[in-house]
Amino acid sequence: MTTFTALIPLAPGAEEIETVTVADLLVRAGVTVTLASTTGSPVIAGSRGIPLGAHTLLDRLPAQTFDLIYLPGGKGSAEVCRDDARIQDLAQAQLAADRLLAVICAAPQALIPRALCAGRKLTSHPSVRALIEPHCAAWLDQAVVDDGALITSQGAGTAMALGLALITRLVNAAAAQRVAAEIVLR
Repeated sequence: MTTFTALIPLAPGAEEIETVTVADLLVRAGVTVTLASTTGSPVIAGSRGIPLGAHTLLDRLPAQTFDLIYLPGGKGSAEVCRDDARIQDLAQAQLAADRLLAVICAAPQALIPRALCAGRKLTSHPSVRALIEPHCAAWLDQAVVDDGALITSQGAGTAMALGLALITRLVNAAAAQRVAAEIVLR
């Protein structure tokens, strides 16, 4: 059985639901998830002030590739993902290698500095649509938009749909259905 891997950079101001929901669903599907703090501390404050813990620090992460890199939203996290060269390097390398990059809520703004959304369809939180739309092929008002290696989603309310879509892409549809059944998703 193949073990898939996922990296979630954990930045101050990360939206708690988006971070934990997607990480939890991936783990339930057997994906090895690593949360890596972008700060010098393994614990950061989420967008609602809830402490979120990381497995490691981004600067201590060994050089490796991941099947999926996921950038949670939340204003603070989105800005870090946009401005942090380490995350920009990871996102650019991920798409260049045709490996999955998932981005939610306000975090699609992280795709702008290196033109990572050029020619792609995507979605985001509606509040950042005007910022992002000029840089992509099309902004779609959908819970999840799958454009090859780039998968985007709209916000905390769509985190469950995103997590299941990522399981479908990484593992398979049966795993996504199993996880949905286990959590009694209706």
